[in-house]
Amino acid sequence: MKRLLAGMLVLFTLMCTIARFGFGHDFKNQNSQSTSTTVAQGTTEKKEKKVKDPSDTRTGSSSFTFVGVGDDLIHGALWWRQELAGQGYNFDSYYELTNPYTQAADLAFINQETVCAGNILPFSHYPSFNSPTEILDSVAKAGFDWTAMSSNHTLDAGVDALMYHLQYMKDTYPEISVTGSHMTEEESHEYIVRDVNGIKVGLLGYTYGMNTGNNPEDMPWLVEIIDEDSIREDMEAISKISDVQIVSMHWGTEYDNGINEMQQQYAKLLNELGAEVIIGTHPHVIEPAEIYHGEDQDTLIYYSLGNFLSAQDTNYGMVGGMASFTLNYNFDTLETTFEDVKFIPTITYLDYQFYTFRTTTIHEYTDDYVADHYVTTQGYDMSKEWVIQYVQDVMGNPEGIEIVLS
Repeated sequence: MKRLLAGMLVLFTLMCTIARFGFGHDFKNQNSQSTSTTVAQGTTEKKEKKVKDPSDTRTGSSSFTFVGVGDDLIHGALWWRQELAGQGYNFDSYYELTNPYTQAADLAFINQETVCAGNILPFSHYPSFNSPTEILDSVAKAGFDWTAMSSNHTLDAGVDALMYHLQYMKDTYPEISVTGSHMTEEESHEYIVRDVNGIKVGLLGYTYGMNTGNNPEDMPWLVEIIDEDSIREDMEAISKISDVQIVSMHWGTEYDNGINEMQQQYAKLLNELGAEVIIGTHPHVIEPAEIYHGEDQDTLIYYSLGNFLSAQDTNYGMVGGMASFTLNYNFDTLETTFEDVKFIPTITYLDYQFYTFRTTTIHEYTDDYVADHYVTTQGYDMSKEWVIQYVQDVMGNPEGIEIVLS
């Protein structure tokens, strides 16, 4: 009888949790330092696109390592148990298994899908998110240097919540670059260029739109929207003050592993404008990667890195990707080359009672995670064999990019 009652209690708890927070879908409008300059197999080279400034005294070459992950999508399940405990919030363990990768990279990126305004407003779940600021603390501890803050959820909790999030980052983690949203119109004209091992790296970020509609009429500069004229203007300006440009694009069709027409259009545009790398987010599933061969240069494109951390209730929603590469830049020839270009699958684990969350890479993922994975209890296959086959089916065998499967 006690066993039956315990089982009923667990079932009741799960049903209440699902009713309050949901776990499945996020349905929305679908619209270490290396100085090596050796060009490895699968390397792509960008042709010279500008003349060296005579005042630039840098010579030789330098390089940096990059790691990027997808959506930090903070469903209520991720903080619900901690809220019930009433002992504060700490999410460090959620990121700890991937810390060796993100902390070691010279430049590490994450898409901050949901605003973290803390308790200035009630915490909320889909369809309008507001997450604890402690998420940002854990993101910082995990070693991320760049967070994208331009998604369809950026204004879920309103302008004040976004401003609080941006101010919190500015005050607490000024060393972390935040792209895609601005606190003032003046700030929207100040381009972000990081010095990474002597290479000037320009960072930009855009979203296709927001669930809440447009920017406020009196703040058209608030969140960067994908627009050809704006992108042309930004790329022209930032190219004058940076050596290479990496662009975050919140685009694509949700839950679709294919590349849509808009993605193709803007990938071509950004290549023509000189972007070396494009990091795609939004679909909540992985999409292919490629080295796009343009007329004047090549561009490394990860069309979608999927979810990095979430509580979505399908196996494909639990699989994301980690972009990993070394970028080499020659100060004399102004040429960029890439080596060790990889797509490394990531998998989110959550137990069926929502006590434990972890994101790991394919390297560490074993079937020990499978039996009590929440998604397994929903009838989905979360075995490593399934993950490998799924990734292989989506990613294929792109030229110059290693798809890591073990």
